[in-house]
Amino acid sequence: MRLFAIPGILALLLLSACSEKEAGNAADRVFLNGTVYTADSERSLATALAVRGERITYVGDDAGARALIGDDTQVLDLAGRMLIPGLHDMHIHPMGIVEGDGCDLASAVLDLGQIAAAVSECLASQELAAGEWLPVDQWNFSNGNQPVAGLRNLRMALDAAAPDNPVILWGNDGHHGAVNSQALARAVNAEGIIVGISAATLATDFSTYRDTIGVDARGEPNGELHETARQLVQPPPWGIIGGIDAELMPRVAEKLAENGITAIQDAAAPPASLALYKGLLDSGDMSFHFSASLFQDVGDFTDADGAIDVPAMLAELEEIREAYRDIAGIRTETAKIFVDGVIEGNPLNDPPTLPNAAVLSAYKQPQFAIDLEAGQAEIKGYVDTGSELCQQVREQEARYADVSTAAAFRDQHGFFPVQCRISRGVLEHPANFISAYMRALDKAGFKIHAHVIGDRAVRTALDGFEGLPAGKDASGLRHSLGHVQLVAPEDYQRIGDLGLYLVFTYAWINPDFLYDLTVNPFIDELNGVAELYRPDSYYMRNVYPASQLQAAGAVLAAGSDAPVDTREPRPFVNIQQAVTRANSDGQNLNTAARIDVASALDAYTINGARLFGHDADTGSLEAGKYADLVVIDRDLLALEQQGRAAEIAGSQVLTTLFRGRVVYEAE
Repeated sequence: MRLFAIPGILALLLLSACSEKEAGNAADRVFLNGTVYTADSERSLATALAVRGERITYVGDDAGARALIGDDTQVLDLAGRMLIPGLHDMHIHPMGIVEGDGCDLASAVLDLGQIAAAVSECLASQELAAGEWLPVDQWNFSNGNQPVAGLRNLRMALDAAAPDNPVILWGNDGHHGAVNSQALARAVNAEGIIVGISAATLATDFSTYRDTIGVDARGEPNGELHETARQLVQPPPWGIIGGIDAELMPRVAEKLAENGITAIQDAAAPPASLALYKGLLDSGDMSFHFSASLFQDVGDFTDADGAIDVPAMLAELEEIREAYRDIAGIRTETAKIFVDGVIEGNPLNDPPTLPNAAVLSAYKQPQFAIDLEAGQAEIKGYVDTGSELCQQVREQEARYADVSTAAAFRDQHGFFPVQCRISRGVLEHPANFISAYMRALDKAGFKIHAHVIGDRAVRTALDGFEGLPAGKDASGLRHSLGHVQLVAPEDYQRIGDLGLYLVFTYAWINPDFLYDLTVNPFIDELNGVAELYRPDSYYMRNVYPASQLQAAGAVLAAGSDAPVDTREPRPFVNIQQAVTRANSDGQNLNTAARIDVASALDAYTINGARLFGHDADTGSLEAGKYADLVVIDRDLLALEQQGRAAEIAGSQVLTTLFRGRVVYEAE
C-alpha cells in the first residue's frame, strides 16, 4: 500500500493489507481514528471513512475501514482530528477574494488624513494623467473615517489627495462609495446631460437619490455615494463584480480550497462573468462546484418613463440558462434581486448621514458630539422629528435650502433643518416590480436569491414570495434570503412557513463598537453609547435572529460575503460567531439567537447542498456521495462541549478533497 500523509501534521499509519482482499474492493484512501461529522439526517458521528475514485465508499468504524485497505491504499491516521463535508459558501463574490494590481486599502481602519495619504500614494504609483479615474478597492466604510484637522469629510480628504483626478473608493461591502469633487462634477442626469452633483442638482435632477447621497451642513455632497448613486458619476467598473483578469481565476480556486470550500454560489454574477468560470473549468483548475446567482442591472431594462421590461429580463436569463444547461460544473438556475441596500449611517458627518436600508419604523435622528483629536463620537441626544418645529420645517423645506438660513436655524435650535427629515430608507426597486420579477422568475423555474437587510425589505420580499402562484411545494424551487440583518418578530413564522433558506453571514454577528455606532443609534433611541448593547432594544432583540427563524421552520445556510470586511472567506470565524455571538471583551449580540455547532456545520454543508440543488451527490459524508471532504486540526464538537467555542475561529484546514482529488494540503 502507498502511504498518504499531510506533511508535518498527521502521523502515518502503517497497516498491512489482507492477502485475500480483492484489489477491486480496495479503497484509494482511508481515514481512521478521527471525529467524522457526517451531516446526515441523524447527524451521525463516525471514526473512519473510505474513498474510491470520486466517491465515498464507506463511513463507519475503524474496523470496517481497515477491511478496505489494499496494497495501493493511502491511509491516514486522523489522530482525533475532525473530518467534515466540503463547505458550501452560498453567498460569496469569488472574484473579490484575490487582490489584483490596482490600489487597495485592504479594509484598514484609517482616519481621513490617512485615507488622503494612502490615495495620494496610490495616485503616484499609477502615474495617471490629469482627468483619468483612480478606482480604489476595499475601503472600510464602517470603521475609521474620523475627521482630522482640515479634513471634515471624505470629499475634502479625496480632494486633498487627488485634486486633478476623479477618485472613487469602493466600499468593502459593495454598497458604499466615496468620491471627490472631480468625480462629483461628472454626474449625469436622466437625460444624459452632465450636470454634476451639488446642492442645486440634489434638489432637482437627483432628488430621488437623496437617501443615498451624503451631504454636509450646507447641503452640498460630502463625497458619500451609496448604492445606485455611485453610477451617476460614471465610474470605471468595480472589479469584484465586474470581473478580474482570467489569469487570477486559478488563485480563486486555490483560496477556496485552502478554506475547505468545495461549492460556492457567486452572489451577484453578471452574465459576462460566466466565461471566466468556463475558462477555469476548461483548464482543469476548477476545484469547486459552481452556481451563479445571476445579477442583472435593472437600469439596462428601464425605459425613459421608468417602466421595467420584465419579459426582456427573463428572456436574457433563459438564454443564459440554455447556453450553460449541458456544461457540468456550472449552474445558472438562480437569479439575484436586491430588495434594499445597507443599514449603516455615518455618525462622524455633521449632520450624520442616515442609513438607507428599508425599515418599518423611521430612522432616529441622533445628535453626536465629535472629539476630533480622539476620533470618537458620543450620543448627546436626538432630534424630535415629531415636534411642531420639525413639522414646520418639512412643510417649508425649500425655505431652508439656503446655507445661511440653515446655519441660523442650527444656531437657534442646535440641529440642522435636514435632521427633521423622516426616512424609512429605500427599496432598491419599486415593490410592484419586486413582486412581478419574483413571479416571473418562479414561473420560469428560477430560484430567487434576495438581498434583504432591513425589516421592511424582509417584509417586502416575503410579500413577493407569498404571492408566487406556484407555491413553494408545487414549484419545487428553493428560494433564499441573503443577510437578513433585521427581522420584525411578527415575520419570523412567515419565513418559516415559506420554507425559505437563510444565507446568514455569521461573522457579522460580532459586537464591534465602531460598526455598531453606525447602526444601533439610528434604530433605537439610546441614552449615550453606554447603551449601545442594551438587550431590550428593538435592534438587539431582532438582529440576525438565527435560532428563532430555525425554530420557525426556516433552513439555515451560510455565506461569507467575501470580500466584504476581508477578502478571506473565513468559514470557521463564521461558525464561531454563529455559536457565540460574542467578542473577546464579553459583549454579546442577541444571545437568544445563538445556534449550536452542529447547526452551524449543517448550514455550511448539507443545507448549503440542498439550496445548491445537489444534495443527492454531496453535502454530507455518506457512501455513494462525492468525496468532497475537509480535514481540520480540531474537533469543533468537543470544543463546544468543553466550553471552548471561542477557539473555533482558529481552526486550520489540513486537507481538502474535491470529488476524491486532493486540492489542498497544508504545509
